Amino acid sequence: MDHRTGSTASVAGGSRAPTPARRLGGWGFEGTLFEPSAELLAWLHERIGSPPPGEPTVPFPSFDPATFRAGPGRALPDDLAPSTDALDRLAHARGQGINDLLRVRSGTLPALPDAVLRPESAAEVEAILHDAAREGVRVIPWGGGTSVTGGVTVMPDEAPVVSLDLARLSGLEALDEISGLATFGAGTAGPALEHALAEHGWTLGHFPQSFELSTLGGWIVTRASGQESLGYGSIQDLVAGLELVAPTGRLELPALPASAAGPDLRQLVLGSEGRLGIVRRATLRVRRRPETLRVTGTLMPSWDAGLAAARTLVQQGVPLTLLRLSDEPETEVAMTVGLGGAAWVRPLLRGYLRLRGVGRSPRGGWGCLMLIGAAGAEAAVSEALDDATAILRRHGGASLGERPGHTWIKDRFRHPYLRDALLDRGIATDTLETAAPWARVPEVATAVRRALEDALPATLPDGAEDERVAVLCHVSHPYRDGSSLYFTFFFRCPPDADRAVARWATLKRAATTALVEAGATLSHHHGVGSIHAPWLGREVGAQGLRLLAASAAALDPDGVLNPHTLLDPTDRLEV
Repeated sequence: MDHRTGSTASVAGGSRAPTPARRLGGWGFEGTLFEPSAELLAWLHERIGSPPPGEPTVPFPSFDPATFRAGPGRALPDDLAPSTDALDRLAHARGQGINDLLRVRSGTLPALPDAVLRPESAAEVEAILHDAAREGVRVIPWGGGTSVTGGVTVMPDEAPVVSLDLARLSGLEALDEISGLATFGAGTAGPALEHALAEHGWTLGHFPQSFELSTLGGWIVTRASGQESLGYGSIQDLVAGLELVAPTGRLELPALPASAAGPDLRQLVLGSEGRLGIVRRATLRVRRRPETLRVTGTLMPSWDAGLAAARTLVQQGVPLTLLRLSDEPETEVAMTVGLGGAAWVRPLLRGYLRLRGVGRSPRGGWGCLMLIGAAGAEAAVSEALDDATAILRRHGGASLGERPGHTWIKDRFRHPYLRDALLDRGIATDTLETAAPWARVPEVATAVRRALEDALPATLPDGAEDERVAVLCHVSHPYRDGSSLYFTFFFRCPPDADRAVARWATLKRAATTALVEAGATLSHHHGVGSIHAPWLGREVGAQGLRLLAASAAALDPDGVLNPHTLLDPTDRLEV
């Protein structure tokens, strides 16, 4: 069994199982579920209370597509067969944030795209952008629709809005096996990209949690990181060259191993979120497929000990492919989904930690789960894991073997489905992520936790003291000088969508303000979108905003492309 296939059949052979239909109003594919265990539900009810009275939101209780304007605008090319089908437009109206899910499931969307277009070439993209600029039509690029930062949200607008679905701009276009370079259309989804490379014995090694749904273009314009970025690098390390189609023309940047020919314009396109142009294709640095990937689990005695161990592993250059450290609450949740092995093992682990002088954390839980992995030839993998395990042992770690790794690999692309299953039970959950230097990582983690835990009682009306938030945190992308921090938080979801979105927005604003004030980045790998845009100036400064605005004006002077991402200062969290 190949660990990289996700829901796709063998990537080493010549065929794949048909991809099932995408779920509307939820994550992923129809027929795929990840139900919460009774133990997880009990853990959540203890920490945030039982779900509020009333029915949870259900798919489309009052959705009426006839209430939304339809029509692509008279000047867009008829030969591109614009789709005005109501469900097609609905599927392209929002991304996959919890606020998007609440709006779609409750039928309270403020707008749909007027049409969906599916170009098949760069020339067709150019024609669409030319006509859109002439007629005042807004264009939102669409890859896999997995944005959780409002990157594809259709805002209420007097101008017509079309969604540009890039699925037909996909596939392997060239493979240079001497240089290790592969060129793909930007609409290529993760499984299709890996399947095409595997047929020739190569891999990109980029596996974000959204791997089964997201696309190459989406990875590029959000500066995405995969779960094995410690070994393979993030998308900015993997892009060698690209082609951008903008309203003013094409920007073609050749694939070169390095260049001192001025500022690297590839880095301008990376993270641009469709505001500067449409990524048509990209040339990627690929590697030979590894012989094996092994992931082991270790229970660290505390969060601080785990951070110190992670920093040591990276700064000493142990050749790992991935590292993931969960705090105590997230470790407790991980145990409820099987990462710690059978239930009878847990008391033994706790007894072992007691013998080493480790007690229960004030945040709850015993110890912090660290997953480490290495990929390559079997002998090299064994040596790397042995070296890493010795370091973890010196920091007080207790090895759990490879079972946690097997479970995590099996389920890693299924975890987002748990969000939908919890929402069915009246519990909302969302994530946010950031990064900071090692010296500030503990401070940032504490600040964001406190902001989330304190936000609702500080802002909600009478009775708010009963509204609690459960917060989990993990490290998953460490560097020599710092690390990412990835937070998951849970809260009771009111059955009214407007109240639920307002509650989420309160939490999001509090957490974002806290991380910026603590000196962390707005986003490590989810991008800016429309949700983080009002805070971008806090990170890049006024001059940085002017530079980005000037770039957008040079490539898209009429503001055709995704105008509410990146540079829009308006708070649109509750749209």
